[in-house]
Parts: sequence; structure tokens; C-alpha cells
Amino acid sequence: MRHKPSIVLSSAALLLVSAGTGGALAGPRLAASAPSFMDGERRVAVERLGPAALDASSTPRALAPVRLRYPDGRTVQASVGATAIVELEPGALDAPDALGAAGVELVRPLMPSIGLWLVRDTGGGDGLDLAQRLQGAARPAFVREAIPDLHVRLKARGAPFAPDDPHLPDQWYFDDLRMQEAWGRTLGDAATSIVVIDTGCDLDHPDLAAKMDPGLDVIDGDDDPTYQPGEQSVSHGTACAGLIAADTDNGVGIAGGCPACRLRCVRLIDDEPRPISASVDAFEFALEVNASVVSNSWGYADPMPVPRVVEAAINRLFDAGRNGKGALVLFAAGNDDREILDDELQAVRGVLAVGAVNHLEDATSFTNRGSAIDLVAPTGTLSTDIAGSEGDDASDYTSRFGGTSSACPVAAGVAGLLVSAAPERTAGELYDVMIRTARLAPYAIPDESGHDPIFGHGIIDPVAALREVLGDEPPPLSGGGEGDGEEHAGCACASAGAGSGERRGLAAAALLGLAAAARRRCAARARRRG
Repeated sequence: MRHKPSIVLSSAALLLVSAGTGGALAGPRLAASAPSFMDGERRVAVERLGPAALDASSTPRALAPVRLRYPDGRTVQASVGATAIVELEPGALDAPDALGAAGVELVRPLMPSIGLWLVRDTGGGDGLDLAQRLQGAARPAFVREAIPDLHVRLKARGAPFAPDDPHLPDQWYFDDLRMQEAWGRTLGDAATSIVVIDTGCDLDHPDLAAKMDPGLDVIDGDDDPTYQPGEQSVSHGTACAGLIAADTDNGVGIAGGCPACRLRCVRLIDDEPRPISASVDAFEFALEVNASVVSNSWGYADPMPVPRVVEAAINRLFDAGRNGKGALVLFAAGNDDREILDDELQAVRGVLAVGAVNHLEDATSFTNRGSAIDLVAPTGTLSTDIAGSEGDDASDYTSRFGGTSSACPVAAGVAGLLVSAAPERTAGELYDVMIRTARLAPYAIPDESGHDPIFGHGIIDPVAALREVLGDEPPPLSGGGEGDGEEHAGCACASAGAGSGERRGLAAAALLGLAAAARRRCAARARRRG
């Protein structure tokens, strides 16, 4: 299995980049004087598209439109405001006079445990000007890295999928995962907190109100993550929350994947571009509240490399969250029917990337693919909806949810069950369990490490994973059900009900044999160590 790359740049290498060298490497389509900045080991050329103007948010900000150009030719529309993000050397705050002398004003902490702060230029420059100056020849000794706090458009991983068989049971996705059997082993634990980073939630929904703990609105800067009426995809966060941990066995609505787990919502996404510092704020909140699982059914509207500070924040959460055991950070693969590159959000080391399958366990028409995909889960098409007229359905529930947006919270509920059952295990160990016990998707053709670019390492299998962490039964030798008899080195590789011989993935799995299964287990462990 491929190591998810960690984008790292030594301070010494970063400090060689100055504002004056920006245009020389910017490429033939930009003027020689075009500005640029370093984001980790990537040099990003910037084209200013116009003067700053007030945006349309509830708290207007002066933002200047820019076009970012990455070394591989990708371009992204963004805006630059007054602030930049810096990584400070330890002890930098002990010398506030030095900060002032460098023309740097601290605005607020972002993730101080890894030295991230939001700053502005006391000389009146915007975030791009400040980042260039702090990366230039006159760089202060206390600055490790600096990038503009870019405002980029985010999008919820939408709902393009609807089941093609309307007579399937309402929560067919839980049936496919044998969740009733999994719940017989554990219903989760109230000590397991799952954070949903999305468009906000209906905190008063009859199937969610009893499960909600205090959250955060990083857009308005307060502790009320309630959805904002009238915004696009306004019900998205509520639907994600319901799949994860809706109130269960209460005679109302639907069941949640982790019935006893607690929920917190973070409102990050609305109709406006948001600064990258906002997502760092969201991950810092998850770190502060000691979240066990963090569910992310969102991504950048324009495919782009993950900013290094966002990557660092995710990896900090994965490495140090949950009292040092690490939080499980799940991201939806996305619905663009394209390959995910190894420098995107889903490829971050601390992320478990989740794709989507339909009720036939086949690839959906929209799910993204690539080496970053870890697992797939069925789309959770029925979930909680905003109560009343703001929702998609008058019944307070929607049967129109879908996409990888719904597969990710389905998997996040399973992750909550695992953390509850084995709280002593690290996030990396639990990722490894989920990967090793996954059922081979019946239409997958895995490589020698057991990975398929569409289906990852298979369909998440909560029963097999719980069997392993609880030790109540040996890990399944086959995903084909009890007593199947086909051995794949302790890996749940055969697909339930796949006895017809028509599912080509089974033949491919047989060819892999015991050695390939062992490589798969070792690669999964090495990935989290790397």
C-alpha cells in the first residue's frame, strides 16, 4: 500500500525563497514580476486580478481576487485578505518587541501546539505581501513558515446519487454492513465524541437534540453551529450528523451508526469562500474537545494541493488528539469522477479517505478514485433533514442524501464503534484494523498490495473489525460469511453473498494469495508510521 505523502520542507530550504525570485519560476503565462509564496515544498505563483473589495459575508472583509498557479499547471481562484498564517519558532512570543520590529502583529492563535498563528502586517500590506516579506531575505529568525491566509471556496460533497431500487429497506446501507450484528457487540460510548465539520446542524432536530454537545461556528466566530437558513446545501451537515449518531431506539426517525456516541457540529461551509485559517480553527476545536472521530464530507471546490498548514493541523489531530491516542479523521473522497492526486486533502497522512458504493456494492458513477482511497462504504441515502420548511422534505427526514458525503459519515459511525470498543488503541492502529478487516469489493481488481483505485482496500466491515478489537472471536478468514472456508491470511477479503463466480474481484483476490494479504497488513502499518 502506498504511503500517503507528508509534505515537508525544512526551514532552511524555505528561507532561501524570497519575494524577489517569485517571477523567475512562475511559468510562461505570468509576468516576471509576478508574486509567489512557498507552501511547504510547493512554490505557488500568484496573479493579482484586481483591487480589494468588500465581500458579501455577514461581517464584510476587504478581499483582493487572485489566481494561484501550482507547479503542475493547476490553477485556483482565491482571494487575499489582511492576514497571513505563520509558524513561529518556540519561544518567539517571549520577545514581543521583535515581532513589532518585524512589522508583525499577532491577531490570534490558530493551533499553538504546532506554532500556528494568524498575523497581519503593521505596515498595511495584505496577507500576500506579508507572506512574501516573511519568506524573503529579511525574514525574521522567529518565523519558520508564512503563507497568506487564502480565502478559497469550499463545497459540501453533494448528493448526486439516488438508489435505483425504491423498494429497498429505508436504511439498506446498515443492512449491507450488518450493523445490527455490530450493535450487538457495542452501541458505542458516550465518552466517544464525534465532530462533524460541515454546513452546521439543526441542533433542535428531534433525532439529534439529545445527542448534541457544544460546537463551534468558525464563520461567525461563536459557539452556535446552527445552520444558516437560505444557504446552499443547508441541510448537508444535519444529514451527516444523523447518519453518524442519530438518537437510536427512541421510537423516532432513524438509527445512527454509533447509537451511544456524542456529537458536536462545526459550521465551516457556506456560500462564500472561506480562509484556510477557518479549517485550522475547526481542527483545533476538535483537538481541544478531545474528539475521537472527525467526519469531513467537504473539500475544495477547485481541486488543489492541500495547504501545508492545513495538512499539519490534520496530522496534529491524528497524532496527538484523544489524549495522545490520536483522532480518526475521515474525509469523503468527493463526487467528481476523477483521480485524486497525492497532494490533495484525501492523501494527507492522518486522513482515512472514504469512497462510495451503491446497494450492489459496485462503484457509484461519481466517486473519486486514486491511491489515496482507503475504504469504501455504502451511501447513506436516508438521514435526518432540517425540521420544517427549510429542509428538503416536510417529514424532517430525507431519502435524497447520497454521494461520498453520505458514505463518509456511515464510516465515521463505524469508527466511533471501534474507538468505543478499543479506546486504548491509537488512531493508526484502528485505521489498520479497518483496512485489514475490510471485505474485498466484489468488482474490485486489487493490486499486489490489496488496493484498488476505486474501492481502496475494500468495503468497511464493522462486524469483522469489532471481532478483532474485542477479541470475542477470531478475525474472519473470509468476508463471505460464517464458515466460508476460503482463507486470505486473516483478511476479510471475500464478498458476502458472492458465490456466483461472476464477481471478478474474487478471482483477483484468490490470485493474490497469502503473501499479498501479508503485504497488505504490513503496508497498512507502515503507512501510518510514515
